[in-house]
Amino acid sequence: MKMRNDELTRQDDELTISDSPEEVNQFRFGFWPEIAGLVATGIIIWLMLL
Repeated sequence: MKMRNDELTRQDDELTISDSPEEVNQFRFGFWPEIAGLVATGIIIWLMLL
């Protein structure tokens, strides 16, 4: 079953890029989750190699 171009619908993405500090700073923990994740990853890899 072929569809013509006018029968196809496209949903527009509603994602917008905003430079406002309120939206950019939505994570108020800073870099601690990334540091904790790296430490946990290192510990897991170290335990796997034991």
